[in-house]
Formats: sequence, C-alpha cells, structure tokens
Amino acid sequence: MKLIASKSRIAPIKTISIPRLELSACLLLSQLVEKIIDALKMKIDDVILHTDSTIALAWINTPPNQLKTFVGNRVSKIQDLTESCKWRHISSHLNPADIISRGTDPQELAKLTLWWHGPQMLQDDLLEIPVQNIDVSSDKLYLSELKSLTNCSLISNVDSSFLDNLLNVSNNFCKLIRIVAYIFRFFNNLRSTSKCLGPLTLKELQLAKLTLVKLVQLTCFRVEIKSLEKGEIVTKGQVSCLNPFLDENNILRVGGRLNNADLSFDKKFPILLPKNNKFTLLVMQYFHLKYLHVGAQTLLYLVRQEFWPLSGRNTARKIIHDCVICAKNKPRIVTQIMGNLPTNRVNPSYPFYHLGIDFCGPFYIKYKGQRKGIYQKCYVAVFICFATKAIHLETVTDLTADAMIATLKRFFSRRGTSSSICTDNATNFKGANSDLKRLQSMISRPPEPLANYLTNEQVTWTFIPPRSPNFGGLWEAGVKSFKHHLKR
Repeated sequence: MKLIASKSRIAPIKTISIPRLELSACLLLSQLVEKIIDALKMKIDDVILHTDSTIALAWINTPPNQLKTFVGNRVSKIQDLTESCKWRHISSHLNPADIISRGTDPQELAKLTLWWHGPQMLQDDLLEIPVQNIDVSSDKLYLSELKSLTNCSLISNVDSSFLDNLLNVSNNFCKLIRIVAYIFRFFNNLRSTSKCLGPLTLKELQLAKLTLVKLVQLTCFRVEIKSLEKGEIVTKGQVSCLNPFLDENNILRVGGRLNNADLSFDKKFPILLPKNNKFTLLVMQYFHLKYLHVGAQTLLYLVRQEFWPLSGRNTARKIIHDCVICAKNKPRIVTQIMGNLPTNRVNPSYPFYHLGIDFCGPFYIKYKGQRKGIYQKCYVAVFICFATKAIHLETVTDLTADAMIATLKRFFSRRGTSSSICTDNATNFKGANSDLKRLQSMISRPPEPLANYLTNEQVTWTFIPPRSPNFGGLWEAGVKSFKHHLKR
C-alpha cells in the first residue's frame, strides 16, 4: 500500500479556529477523493475517510441547516461529495496528514513509513476495525457553530370550524354517527383492495362515535389532555374534582372508586363531555327520545351510564324545556281570573265585626287531673277578621252545638259581637270519618239551639260556594299560619 496523491493548503492570514481549519481540510480531502475516483476509472466498493478532529467529524454528521453559515456551507459540500463514503476518526499520531500540518524536514520525509505507506491499520481489513463513537455534543467548540434555535411549542388543535360544520350536518345523533362511519368506510375502501360493502357494522359505528368524542374533547379539553399526557394531575377547572384520566384510546374519562365494581367500563368511568356544546345536546336529546321523553332526573341517570356531561342537570332541563312533545303534554295551567273582593273586605270596620271561621284538628290533649293521663280529642276554631286579618284562636272540646255555642260566647265576650260570620259549606267533609261528618253537619245545617243563639245575637251566618276553597283563602291562610307555629 503506497501513497497515490496528497494535497495541502496554507492557512489564511486571518485568524480561524482550529476546528474550522480541520473542517476545511476535510473539504479538501473530499475534493481530492472525488478527482482520484474519476481518474482511476475503477469500481470501488467502499471509500473510508479519516480525520483526527472529533469536532469536524461531529459537524459532518450534523444537518447543515442547524449550523452557522461558514461551517454549514462546507459541511453541505462535504456531504454532497462524500455521500457514498464513510467518515471515521483516527488518532493524531496515526494520521499521515498531521506530518504536513506540523511540518518536517524533506530528508526525514523520505524515511517516514507513515507518510508513504500509511498507518499499520491500513494493512488490515478496515471493515473489521470497530468504529469509535465519540460524543462531543456538549463540547463548547461544537456548540459554538450551532444556530441559536428558539423553542416553539406547536399545539395540535382541531379546527373548530370543521367540527362545527360536522356537527351541523344533522340534528340527529344516530344519523351523525352513521355519516361519519360512511366517511371512514369510503377512505378505507380507497386504500384497501378488499371493498367493504353492505350495512354498517357495530365496530364501524363505535369507531365513528369515539372519533367524534375525541374531536370534541380535543377542542374543549385541550389543556387538560395535554397535562394528562405529560403525567401531570389536573388541578384547575371544573374537571379537576372528577379525577379525570385518559384511557387506551386517549378518551378523557371520569375517574372514581368503582374500579372493583361488577359493572361495564363505561358505567364505572363514563366519557367526559363539555357543557354548552352541540355534541352534548345531541347526545342528551338522543337519550331523551330513546326512552320516551323521560324527566330531567331520569334523563341524567340514563346519560351517565355512558357519558358524564358537565352541568348535566341544567342541560337535561334545557332538553326537556325545548322539547315540543313534552310541552304539549304538560301545558301551562291557566289560573282563574279572580272577581272583586266583597264589601266587608275592603271597607274599614271594627275588628272581628265581619269574620270567617274554620276548624282544624283534631289535636290530642292529656288532662292533668287524671292519674293515667288519658288522651282526648280537641279542636281549634280559627276566627279571622275580614278588615284587619287579625286571628283569634279558641279551643273546642267536641263537635256539638253546646261546645260551639260556648266557643262563640267566649269569643263574643272577648272581642264583641260580630255582624256576620262566613264559613265554607264543608262539602269536602263528605266521605270522611265520623268526627268530620259531625262538623260538616253542624256547619252546613246548624242545629236549632245554635241557630237560635245566632239569631238572638243578630249575627248573620253565610257560606261560600261549594267546592270553591279559593273563596275561603283568608281563613285557610290563617289555619296554615297556626299549624306552622304550633309545630315549631
């Protein structure tokens, strides 16, 4: 093995760093090798080039667009000229080119075997020599020629306009899923030699549904998905309290403590859906129609068997509110237009001059004088003034005429004699127990002693129309107020 050709170049006067000079030498070697290969007119299987500069070798193995102008231009030329060649590192004491760069006496040059025959390793098979991998990626000289790159984060975002247009294709959830499934089948048939024909399969529909869910989640939960992909915990937002996680299909699901439950995966970890989203409304509308216009609470329960919509209760109420069929079957009740108030309600008068009476009970009391303390029934008569709405309460021992007369006497002795008394006609007591029947009989058909007593006191007893409790709303409100304070 002998020397065929050599070439050297004097370093320029302008100061250049050693690694740059080494790189220029590599370029000179590449140009010389190209000329020799063209001149030999021989078929050469392998061309191996050596350099003792690890920095220059690292630059040669770096893409030129990442290097500064001087180094990048030379590296680009070297890579073009030696595209089919291999570059390896060699020690300086074995490099013949180092003799010229350092300088030597011409008389000694004739005796240097390294210059004329090369290093001893050239006598061996170069393909069997192990390649030395020297890492200089952290070397300052290597890094000094790299371009300063600005780190930019590219977030893959789904075009919201595309998703909106896709969701606006149909207002039917099932139809939308089938449209997406047919789109997938079309593209698969274009790429595959075996065409898929016939009705859509369950697998195709499931894939289309999961794809739509993934597109919606990438649009609305981009930050949460990015955090979970990095292995971080979501600590902010409405989703944080739901312990979200990504499944094997990168679908965002709600976590929980039901991992050991004997339920399906969708029921244990439902798919998370955003609020105020068209897709969420389509899903809930589909379940509302599928289960025959169920109520809000039932609708939310059925949807949560597979999905977990944020603000689901409000969304369920909105679905039912906007449903035409539900509105037709649950019309708004028209309230009766009330007439004018009677004269004794709007004109001033003495307290309890015009009043209404109603009974409530029975209540059970225990007499202190009895040893065993037997409970007995009693009732409360509620007297309410028409002019001032003042309330007077009297206890009634039983539903007899004598007890009623005694109650009226106590009331008249305390408040004065009234001019008129108004009560309901007690038609609602029909079919009730015996006590209420006696009360109904006493009010609607006063016994003779009670009627004579009222006549002697010059009191007029009137009744409201049958089955019209709204006419007696004044004393009904008084009874309600009395029971409220009695229970407290």
